[in-house]
Amino acid sequence: MILSFLIWILVLPLQIFLLIAALLAEFISLSLGVFRKPFALTGVTSKKCSIVILNWNGRDLLQDCLPAVIQAVERDGRNHEVLVVDNGSSDDSMEWTRRHFPHVETLELDENLGFGDGNNRGVAAASNEIVVLLNNDTIVSSDFLTPLLEPFGDPDIFAVSSQVFLPPGKQREETGNTCGRFVKGYFHLSHEPIRKHHITRRFLPILWAGGGSSAFRRDYFLKLGGFSSIFSPCYVEDTDLSYRAWRRGLRVLFAVDSRVLHKHRSTTRRRFHEIEVRAMVEQRKLWYLWKNFELRTLLSHFLLYPLAIPHRISPGGYLKALAKAPRALLLRAREPHRVYKDTRFLEWIRRPLNYLNHFQSLRHLLGERSVCRVLIASAYLPHLGRHGGAGRVFQFFTRLSDRCRFTLVSFAEGKGELQTVDQLDLHCERVETVLRKEFEPVSPYPYEPFEEFNCANFRESLEKVLTEQDFDVVHFEWTQMAQYAHLAPHIPKLVTEVEVNWAAHYGRVALERNPFRRIRHYYNTLQTLNRELQLCRKMEGVICVTDSDANFLDGYLPRERLHVLNTGVDTRYFRPAPSHRLAADSLVYVGAFRHEPNVDAMLYFYKAVFPRILETRPKTHLYIVGSSPPAVIRNLGDHPNVTVTGFVEDIREYYDRAQVVIVPLRMGVGIRGKILEGWASGKAMVATSLACLGIRAIHGENILIADDPEEFSLWVVALLKCPEHCLRLGQAGRKTAVRYYEWDRLALQLEMLYKATVQSGKSCNT
Repeated sequence: MILSFLIWILVLPLQIFLLIAALLAEFISLSLGVFRKPFALTGVTSKKCSIVILNWNGRDLLQDCLPAVIQAVERDGRNHEVLVVDNGSSDDSMEWTRRHFPHVETLELDENLGFGDGNNRGVAAASNEIVVLLNNDTIVSSDFLTPLLEPFGDPDIFAVSSQVFLPPGKQREETGNTCGRFVKGYFHLSHEPIRKHHITRRFLPILWAGGGSSAFRRDYFLKLGGFSSIFSPCYVEDTDLSYRAWRRGLRVLFAVDSRVLHKHRSTTRRRFHEIEVRAMVEQRKLWYLWKNFELRTLLSHFLLYPLAIPHRISPGGYLKALAKAPRALLLRAREPHRVYKDTRFLEWIRRPLNYLNHFQSLRHLLGERSVCRVLIASAYLPHLGRHGGAGRVFQFFTRLSDRCRFTLVSFAEGKGELQTVDQLDLHCERVETVLRKEFEPVSPYPYEPFEEFNCANFRESLEKVLTEQDFDVVHFEWTQMAQYAHLAPHIPKLVTEVEVNWAAHYGRVALERNPFRRIRHYYNTLQTLNRELQLCRKMEGVICVTDSDANFLDGYLPRERLHVLNTGVDTRYFRPAPSHRLAADSLVYVGAFRHEPNVDAMLYFYKAVFPRILETRPKTHLYIVGSSPPAVIRNLGDHPNVTVTGFVEDIREYYDRAQVVIVPLRMGVGIRGKILEGWASGKAMVATSLACLGIRAIHGENILIADDPEEFSLWVVALLKCPEHCLRLGQAGRKTAVRYYEWDRLALQLEMLYKATVQSGKSCNT
């Protein structure tokens, strides 16, 4: 640590001087830029290539290399040129080549010009528009050529690299998936592992194409000046050339299906010791940085790199690198303006989804598919038995999975909930779950809706899926999930407003008696309205679960973007029970108590309505059924006429025993699942008018509606006294559920909406 600090003190003035010199070189480059013509992009007329193999005293290597190349050329079927460039060999490499492969072209150099200049001569001598540069210690697979040449149909492709393997038993130092990153001022060059998205996408960006296993556009190679001689005799010249190509607006890609075996450093090992190689690489990395990178990117390098000197390069090696700094900065001054800034293409390489979104045509979203591919991003894990929103999504899965291909990325509330994932396996091609833990604050506002769902682990999971697969539509279940819409800017998107959040907040304002809390609720409503509209405006369509919910958004959003898709009920699962299961004078309320309106409804009913009922029907028993009841709800169970069940495996048991189902909601909007389940179960119900908003509830026909506590209690008592009226009301409710709220009918509507959304997305992209 002390040594590093002392070196930092001594070297920092040199680094600052370098920074000033680089600023001057950048100014010269910008000044001369107005006189330079832009880089013209043109397409190739043919995908025939010239395979250039650089050789130095490598007859034993060519014995393995050349036969594999010839076999690959024959398999591809095009008349490719094979050119062996001999870098001043003293063995019989060329005689052996001409004797055994007389149809292979040769170019003999008088001396060893090094890797860069030797390849430059070979590219200049090549006769085709694409050149494939191979080391003589590589053995190509028989099918490596076709995928390697495929991307050159696009005019902005500069280079395509193969996937590189090492011989069995050797650590895989190379893969072909190259990238770079700064860590405390030190720039790491690396070969990263092959991921699933490389396989599914086939061609993705990399930092550099290796000069011994890649294909290059010959004309672009020559216009860029080829490999720079500053790096002679070897190392980092291909990294530098690729950077200059990216800078000019060209792309450097990795072709995962093109494979070569590299006998790593079989040639350089004959000339340089391993310690010399490491020193050469570190020096050349410095020249690469000084001559290329944007100064804002290099600021940390100039300030912090001296701390790395004892660990990465010797002080003597640093001074030797410094001796070539003037030349590196002179080359910097000659460079043209940047089409792509290094921060941009480094981000593309680190996060391929950003690259795919930028070059959206690569995603093939407009291709015709017989089955719609849908990505569902859900705030809650879809399954039955927890709450209505999760059940709603699950019901659509079960009815559409034979006509749509679903991929689900969903939050899970806890490890116990993950045990329900197997319910989804039959209906989804892929399920990714993320435990909701820490979230990232969105803003400094005192109230920020939806931010508890802004989680880095979920964003990474969703980004991974979008990087690996194409989708026709992305469907966000619950408004809070729409904050991830930026990950799929070119895919048509829908969001389900399981409840219109600002309207739910506004309902609390009317109920609040404390003026200060009332003001706070009003502020929360306005903040929620602002955020909710921001998220919904990113969507091609907003699905509301009732007409009244759609009316809350009408005027704020274009009406043509609003769609009403009611929640349904499984009328085969919820059915009227035999009369012997009925418990006289029993009331049932069903709700998930993590949802505040359910807590408010039960506290209101217990305090304002239930005592009135007990005055007339003292044996009446109230069953409060639902998951996650807080202490204030659990405490209600202390009353001898109240049972608080918590989560139950099968809520039908309680619907079966209920003489009357109560729904005393005073706040909230949304899916109305309680009433639909009660109807399907053939139950008489008493509900508030708010609980009946947006559904086909008709007072006195299929339900009784009351908002006043006295009136609510009177209707409940009247039903308890008259089982015949309970039966008639329940039968009418059952008919309503069967006629209007069958899941199959609603699933068909969602399928049609998916198709319309995909079609509108195609129209916008053509």
